Amino acid sequence: MDFLIVADQIFILVLLIAAGYVAVSAKIVDPRATRGLSGLLINITIPALIVASMQVPFTPERLAGAETLVLATGMLYVFSFALAWAVSKAMRVPAAEEGVLQFAIVFGNVGFMGFPVALTLFGEESLFYVAIFNLFFNVLVFSVGIAMLTEGRGKGFDPKLLLNPGIAASVVGLALFLGSVEIPSPFIDSIELLGGVTTPLAMIIVGAMLATFPAREMVGNWRIWAASAVLLLAVPAAYCYLLAPVFADTYINGIMITMAAMPAAANTVIFAEQYGADSRLASQIVFVSTIGSLVTIPLIATVML
Repeated sequence: MDFLIVADQIFILVLLIAAGYVAVSAKIVDPRATRGLSGLLINITIPALIVASMQVPFTPERLAGAETLVLATGMLYVFSFALAWAVSKAMRVPAAEEGVLQFAIVFGNVGFMGFPVALTLFGEESLFYVAIFNLFFNVLVFSVGIAMLTEGRGKGFDPKLLLNPGIAASVVGLALFLGSVEIPSPFIDSIELLGGVTTPLAMIIVGAMLATFPAREMVGNWRIWAASAVLLLAVPAAYCYLLAPVFADTYINGIMITMAAMPAAANTVIFAEQYGADSRLASQIVFVSTIGSLVTIPLIATVML
């Protein structure tokens, strides 16, 4: 891809992020409203987008693409878990910080930023595959992810956590796709309108979240910069040069590289607070990796896609 074309598209998303940042800085939106908007995004607009994106005709090509993506996603997560463990040991991360750092490296912001960036780079067809990727993300983040953050503190995994709108929408959407079931109008029209809100809303929320972080406190830990470099550059590069040659589908590989290039998941901070991990460290890595991704995503799209 041409760097200027990609940068132009990503810059549109950056402007939306800036709008969210300004809205909070100017006290037009407060943190409580941001949390409410995040709930709207996670529970309403993203599930609507997932269902709408899977309302496509069943074809052998799409099924083959989905199978390839499932295998590629599994390989990526196995590699990411191993890399996160190795990086945390190599950097001699204190035990209290280890789970947060590993969580951030493994789980990118594929919900908030994955859909908008994929839509920008690959078009609407890509959302079908991003939805499947997010199904795996949600299952892992609510199981292995929680185990990372609560290691040694005896808090077990609650299967009820898997009963959330993101997973439900993915399962329903996939079932409708496999059964070639079309949602009739006006229901599908309403779902598509709701899903269409996701891109601007997600970017505005990312900007609003960044505005709540005290910038000077976010950049002082060298481990944050190292972990962010691994997350933003090493993981997508590893997929591109080690895993992508395994699969012949360049379109799926492009989507996978894009998902691998996402910054730390926005809910890293929320999970850290909820499960007693280091929420300050989580805030730092979300802040640094998100800012850094505004440069690295266009670079990766130019070099690797």
